[in-house]
Amino acid sequence: MIDAKGIEAAIPHRGNMRLIDEIREVTDTSAVGIKYVRDDEFWCAGHFPGRPIMPGVLQIEALAQTACFLALKQLHLDNGKTLGYFTTMERIKFSHMVVPGDVLELHVELIMHKMRLYKFHGVAMVRGEKVAEATFTALMEDPQK
Repeated sequence: MIDAKGIEAAIPHRGNMRLIDEIREVTDTSAVGIKYVRDDEFWCAGHFPGRPIMPGVLQIEALAQTACFLALKQLHLDNGKTLGYFTTMERIKFSHMVVPGDVLELHVELIMHKMRLYKFHGVAMVRGEKVAEATFTALMEDPQK
C-alpha cells in the first residue's frame, strides 16, 4: 500500500484537490486507488446541503489522479514535476450516489500509450458496486522542459 506521502511524491495534487488517499495495487498497466469520502470534504457544505453527494466530476478526477499515479510510476517520472492534462473524456456514466462514509475504490487500466498520450479506462466502486465509469486520455509532460 502506498500512503498519502508516497502519492504526493508522485503526483502534484495537494490539499483538497488530492482526491486519492491510498494506492492499494499498481502494476505496469493497472492501479487501484482508494478515496475515503469524509463528511468534512470541501464540497459537502454546498453540494446538496443536508444530503451531500460527491460530485461526479470529482469522482472522475479521483480516477484520473489514480491513472496519473500509474502513468508516472510506469514512466519512472515520479519526481513531482510531470503533470497530466486531460485531452478527452468519453463514455462517462454514473450509476449510484457516493456519500460521506463511503470508501471509493478507483480501478484504472491503461488501454493505450503513444508517445506522451495515455488512454485509460476507469471504474469507481463502492462496496463492490460500480458507481462511475469513464474512458479518458491524458497528455503527460514536464512543464519545465
